Amino acid sequence: MSSELSRDLPRLLSSAERSMTRRLSAALEAESCSVEEWRVLAFLSDDRGHTMSDVAEYALMPAPSLTKLVDRMVSAALVYRRKDPGDGRRVLVYLSSRGRTRYRAVAELARRAQQGVVEELPGVRELLDGLARLELLLDRAPQQVRAER
Repeated sequence: MSSELSRDLPRLLSSAERSMTRRLSAALEAESCSVEEWRVLAFLSDDRGHTMSDVAEYALMPAPSLTKLVDRMVSAALVYRRKDPGDGRRVLVYLSSRGRTRYRAVAELARRAQQGVVEELPGVRELLDGLARLELLLDRAPQQVRAER
């Protein structure tokens, strides 16, 4: 493989994400929880209620797929929907008490899986800091490009 191809940032990021997602998925399997469900539970665990678009963005899911997942989670009484008190046109999603119990059950599994990666691979803490900065810079980039035009 040429050094140019081995430095293909989007491919490297995607490959690393897939590897980490496989590890996380294997850890969550003990509770029959998908990575996507875990992300939804984790995001809603702040008890603030969130719009479906915010949940979709955090969970890295397309809106139709998230809607199906949230529908299943509503049926399982893990989450519930309520009209936004500030804007009746919007619907917010909240974690139910049953969802909070499920969140606690899978949170430790996810934490251990992530901690295992951090502990077994030298330099991962620095990489995490760098990835957080990269995410921030890439999120800002479109706004900076428009401002410079």
